Amino acid sequence: MPSSAYLAIDLGSSSIRVMLGLLDLRPGSHVLTVREVGRFANVPVTCPEGLGWDVPALWAGVRQGLRAGVAAARAADADVRGIGVDSWGVDYARLTKDGRLRPFVRHHRDADATLAAGTSAARDVSADYAVTGILDQAINSAHQLRQDAAAGIGEPSDTMLPIADAFVHLLTGRVGSEPSLASTTGLIDRASGDWSAALSCGLGAKLPAIVPTGSSAGITTPEVTADIGAEHPIAVWSVSAHDTAAAFMAVTDADDTGTGVVSSGSWAVVGLALPRPILTEQARADGFTQEIGAAGATLFAKNLSGMWLLQETLREWAAEDAVEAGSIETLRLLLDEAAASGYRGRFDPADPDLQAPGGLAGRLVAACIASGAEPPASRGDLVRAIVDSLATAYAETLERAAQLAGRRLERVRIVGGGARNELLCALTAERTGLPVIAGPVEASVRGVLLQAAISAGDLTGAAAARALAIDDGERPDRLIIPAGDPARTRSENAHGLA
Repeated sequence: MPSSAYLAIDLGSSSIRVMLGLLDLRPGSHVLTVREVGRFANVPVTCPEGLGWDVPALWAGVRQGLRAGVAAARAADADVRGIGVDSWGVDYARLTKDGRLRPFVRHHRDADATLAAGTSAARDVSADYAVTGILDQAINSAHQLRQDAAAGIGEPSDTMLPIADAFVHLLTGRVGSEPSLASTTGLIDRASGDWSAALSCGLGAKLPAIVPTGSSAGITTPEVTADIGAEHPIAVWSVSAHDTAAAFMAVTDADDTGTGVVSSGSWAVVGLALPRPILTEQARADGFTQEIGAAGATLFAKNLSGMWLLQETLREWAAEDAVEAGSIETLRLLLDEAAASGYRGRFDPADPDLQAPGGLAGRLVAACIASGAEPPASRGDLVRAIVDSLATAYAETLERAAQLAGRRLERVRIVGGGARNELLCALTAERTGLPVIAGPVEASVRGVLLQAAISAGDLTGAAAARALAIDDGERPDRLIIPAGDPARTRSENAHGLA
């Protein structure tokens, strides 16, 4: 019988999931079993104000998932001891002074680049980076808030709530922001850990109090408690609310000086966990952003192209062939062909010409040719070029991050969906010359559940939490040795490998 249960609300920019974690701490067991109890698409909506997120629909879907999670925990005779929420960064909801979320929640793809550029031109972005560690980009929350003000959206009495924090408010009625998610706004002073007064003025909205990671974010309101079928209010914990911070927490911390992390999904976050930020002009010029991680760590990382390049190319080919996109068997065959390919053409995945959908495969072929390579002779060759280019970019980023941090890396951890891609893991090992630990796939969810269990007192700390056996339906973490090493690939639980 499990000791207790936890629920993770994983708010992704393409899909929303509710995950149940059943924690068994009986002597000789110590297993966290993770299962999906709810999933639905997160589809942007076009509103009179611009492209936005349908928060009411998302909230309805989340409640449905929580109902399923509470019922599943009850069937397992486990008490739900906590809920944690994570989301993507940058975007936010506006809470009115009388406690209502305004219906329009802007999508970062609706950011006004011209307005942002004008604002940035009038600021010392290097000085701002030295305060926040966050790169100046059009999607930044500060620019979006100015865009709201220019369009007459909301009132100065509104409170800005980053996405996961808005859902915590819906669950509990509390108003606050968790540090990792707050740091994505580009408004947190890293010296104080609070909002920068200089950067926050004139944005047309109030900012919420910072709620420390690991603390209580309240309990479910009577209405929510009844709606999800819970027998009593459920604690909501302030976990690392930015999905990247939650993923990093699941596999590393600031004391782990030898590990580089690739959080690989449609996009990739590549970098290190450090004890303190590197707020230098060189770090800014090299494109490193420095969000807050668990236990006050700094996530010294770059946002790079990820598996979207492959996903979009496969989608185009499926359309050409008049077959359904997303076939696992098709992907497996192409990756097998790519692994056997002798093609060595590569391109820069960050090339601005490669960031938009539509005709991408042709542009990727042109990019290979422009780099001096022969054109790919087959689809397998192009898949090889895509995956090899990503692995090379990840290796170069980790090398530069280690140089700036004064570290010597000993291993690379690939988490997220990219951990399933054997070719990506093998090529990353070859390009870095380091062993790669592939997994967990569900790193963000794992981080949320583990932090909730730590906060509730079921687990004693992050190290003990990471050592816990995890049954999440995925393959065990795998160790991939660079080519030329006598041990090529072996499957094992890779926790704690040096």
